[in-house]
Amino acid sequence: MQIGIKKKIMIMNIAVLVPAIFIICLITMNSLHSRVIQSSITMLKQESYNGQTYVIDYLKREGNSNEEMVLKNMSNFIASYLSSYYKFRVQVYNGDGLIGDSQEYPYFNEGTDVENAVLGTKAYIIKKIEGKRYIFFSSPIYFRDKTVGCIRYIYPIDKELKIVWNTEGIMILVSILAIIISIFLSNILADKIVNPILKLKNASEEVANGDFLKVIETESYDEISELATSFNSMSKNISDYIHKLKYEKQKQKSFLDNITHEFKTPLTSIIGYSELIMKVNRKEDLQQCSYYINKEGNRLLSLVEELLEVSRLNQNEFIINKQNINIKNIIEDSLSILKIRLDKYNINIHKNIYDKELYVDPDKTKQVILNIIDNAIKYSECDNVFISMEVVEDKMKVSIKDDGRGISYEFVENIFEPFVTAHVNLQKKHGGVGLGLSICKEIMNKQDGDIDIEIENGTKIILIFKMLQL
Repeated sequence: MQIGIKKKIMIMNIAVLVPAIFIICLITMNSLHSRVIQSSITMLKQESYNGQTYVIDYLKREGNSNEEMVLKNMSNFIASYLSSYYKFRVQVYNGDGLIGDSQEYPYFNEGTDVENAVLGTKAYIIKKIEGKRYIFFSSPIYFRDKTVGCIRYIYPIDKELKIVWNTEGIMILVSILAIIISIFLSNILADKIVNPILKLKNASEEVANGDFLKVIETESYDEISELATSFNSMSKNISDYIHKLKYEKQKQKSFLDNITHEFKTPLTSIIGYSELIMKVNRKEDLQQCSYYINKEGNRLLSLVEELLEVSRLNQNEFIINKQNINIKNIIEDSLSILKIRLDKYNINIHKNIYDKELYVDPDKTKQVILNIIDNAIKYSECDNVFISMEVVEDKMKVSIKDDGRGISYEFVENIFEPFVTAHVNLQKKHGGVGLGLSICKEIMNKQDGDIDIEIENGTKIILIFKMLQL
């Protein structure tokens, strides 16, 4: 059988409240009972000192007489006197047993409390006799460094216990009333919880049918209200996301149109020069045609590679093959590949690098370094490139800095995002679609590393690698 949320809330509240009230009542009654008993015992203990003092003073007044005989002869008087003072029954014992009692009925047997007191130790017991409960508190009588007997105080505790039982009855009535009130309030609370949930259910069905701007209004100011607010925000975000998808679709179309146009330019050049090469005879003309065909072919290859990287980024298909490599060798290989272009633009390389093993993908790492230096060549208009290495804690930082024109602050925050270009004019001159640095960041992240940028006095790219743990 299916149970609704409202019934579940009420059942849960009752299931929690009833045991809690029972435990609280039980603990309270036990505590109250213990306090009543302990309070009575404390009172008897305090009064026992007064009784001892009275008996000792009485024995001293008798002078050098036999104190045990005096105690035996005067025990009834002592018991009666103390009983009239305390307003409860008093008995006097010696080693032979009961020798004095302030009352004759009912008869109380000698107990362990008397046995211990005669031996010199205060003791008490609690007994129920003829339907009444008593505390039997026995206190030894010391005289001349020995125990000559004991005084037994018989204190009825029915009045105190009656207060405890009355309190228990009141607590039971209050508990029943609390349960009734709890059921009533639980019903009201359950309605306040369930009604907004029903609104959310109906609204979610409307959203499922395409009404993404559905708004829910609630009168509560709690988690349900927060849930309704989150639902309203979700509906708005879904609507915004749909518009964003349409925008991204348009953006993707625009990118494909641009890249297609980029393909067209080098292809046209290659076809034109290839047709021309069959018509020229001079060696210089042939060399010029070959140069332009090679240049435009490399440009087309670069565009194809960038397009492939875009596809990989969208599908998260970067494959990283890590191995132990010497980062110095990777940097030197990258510089060798770019040497002709560096010499062409008269760019000087300043190195402060050394042998250091890292656990990375050598090809992907080389791709990152090539891309950064290539950017410096194409876009920075620099004269010098500085490459340095630095170990910071458990990280290796490889810095590649140029002294060129730098990047505007407005582009720094999003420079590693796809399609972000800081130098539009130079991009048109040298080509590119703004994917290089975003690809570099993807590669570094997949190698448990990172990439950062600083733009004072040129551009400084910092590659951050995780060091090998020895």
